[in-house]
Amino acid sequence: MGSSPTQRAIGRRPTETGSPGKRCCAALAALLAVLPAANAGALETVTFRAASNAGLDASPNASPDAAAQTVTGRVLASDGAGTVYLQQDDGAVWLIDGQQIAARVSDDRPFVPATPGAVADRLTQELPPGFRVYTTPHYLVAYRTSRGFARWTASLLERLHRAFVAYWRKRGFDLHEPEFPLVVIVHPDAASFARAAEAELGGAPGGIVGYYSLKTNRVAMYDLSGTQAGAAAGGKRPPRRDTMKQINRMLATPAAEPLVATIVHEATHQIAFNCGLQTRYADLPLWLLEGMAIYFEAPDLSSGRGWRGIGRVNRPRLRTFRRNLGSWNPGTLATLVSTNERLRDPRFAAAAYADAWALNFYLIKHRPEQYTAYVRMLSEKPALAPDTPEERLEAFRTHFGPPGEVQQQMLSKMSRLK
Repeated sequence: MGSSPTQRAIGRRPTETGSPGKRCCAALAALLAVLPAANAGALETVTFRAASNAGLDASPNASPDAAAQTVTGRVLASDGAGTVYLQQDDGAVWLIDGQQIAARVSDDRPFVPATPGAVADRLTQELPPGFRVYTTPHYLVAYRTSRGFARWTASLLERLHRAFVAYWRKRGFDLHEPEFPLVVIVHPDAASFARAAEAELGGAPGGIVGYYSLKTNRVAMYDLSGTQAGAAAGGKRPPRRDTMKQINRMLATPAAEPLVATIVHEATHQIAFNCGLQTRYADLPLWLLEGMAIYFEAPDLSSGRGWRGIGRVNRPRLRTFRRNLGSWNPGTLATLVSTNERLRDPRFAAAAYADAWALNFYLIKHRPEQYTAYVRMLSEKPALAPDTPEERLEAFRTHFGPPGEVQQQMLSKMSRLK
């Protein structure tokens, strides 16, 4: 799909992925033997030519007269050709082709993550006029809508963060606090969200309501409740009680379930990549990334909270899974776990996402120890080191047994799930 969201965002749109896109892969091939940066704790400033600011990397095809850009941060990895994988102090990352680097200067000062206050100041300068920032212990919610909706969003995300960390710590994972503030940008409406998403992702967002960007480390969404009226235009902001009425009305509609699920889904990706469970730009299988996020996303619309806990049966995904059971053949699960193609292909993605959820749900409920060991193995994978389909299939077989047997058992259990 060329320069597309596939390369840098994990979203609810079926064509988006959790691993580097095809344009990055040429550079990644030179990083098969990734070398740790010799001075990873110090600051480095890299000046390079970039044809566009939208992508993760400075394109090797950038013209000589392309605008020069300078970024400062810590170099996480580099190779003999000079390709640099750099992280800024707000968590954003860059993959910069060595041929496009004009200057690279090291600094004796140590790398220090930016404070929440500093990131909040940058957000108000970077985003269009009217954005404010609502701060919680883990999140910076930049919003151009009602403060009430920002508060509701932040409360939802903090509950998710607590539940996610508790869930994995109970299973023996030593998760850490996020090194950087977790940024969530709430646009006032679908139109402004779509314009911003297209500018960042390099392509139209295609009707999605939110996404997590691997490059910027941010979640972007828009006000789902309609409380942006007046606030977005700089008018009088509605009282908190009116905002909550609008939120509750939104939660009472049939459309609310996929909307809330999307936000929880994208925030789950963000937490996983910032607490040590997963590494950004590691070559992680999509069935695991997306299926796990769907496992966490099932909303609870019985109250204004919108989401209550982890592991509820995802009814829409279960319906899709059962509706497509007739398309399974003896090699379906092996294909799902060894490649990302079914989840990327818009012709099959809806069914593949439901299959990925079903596989995660089955393994978590019926093979919990093996599933935990598999997730732990993946948590140790470094960035920029791709697997072959054969390696992925062998890793699955090592942890769970022959894929054909797992498929048979999963289909039996999930077809009878109440």
